[in-house]
Amino acid sequence: MAVNVTSRGNWVIAITLLLALILAILPLPSGIPAELGYLRPDWLALVIIYWTLALPDRIGLLTAFATGLIADLVLGSLFGLHALSLVIASSFTSASYQQVRMLAVWQQAILVAVMLSLVQLAVLVVILLLSQGSFSWLSFLIPLVSGLVWPWVFLGLRWLRRRFIN
Repeated sequence: MAVNVTSRGNWVIAITLLLALILAILPLPSGIPAELGYLRPDWLALVIIYWTLALPDRIGLLTAFATGLIADLVLGSLFGLHALSLVIASSFTSASYQQVRMLAVWQQAILVAVMLSLVQLAVLVVILLLSQGSFSWLSFLIPLVSGLVWPWVFLGLRWLRRRFIN
């Protein structure tokens, strides 16, 4: 019986995206100042970036868009905002995945931080143009923290991919 290679391991990808969404939803413990929420990595973006980098033929813009819409619904944010940010991150990654794969993990971490800073800038523009809501410059800490966490996310997801997909 032949196994369909394209569907093999889809459950691993789905579970990691679900786990990233759960990490994004979890509230900070009581007594923790809200400003420390800006030190939380963008788990969804990190997972989308990894899977787009590792499996560009299977994970890309459509997965990023669908995941972002689900995140918008669950988090109650401006509809399409997470979808836009994840599509931008996925498109940056898919456009240069062959070069990024050749970099050391610490170099990838710097690239992830820069890329997510550009995504955060795009989100800032959308928020200011559409909703005239408040925006904190502290949100630019999120890409920096995401870059610091990238090596562990990369190594963990690579281990899962090698164990269950390849």
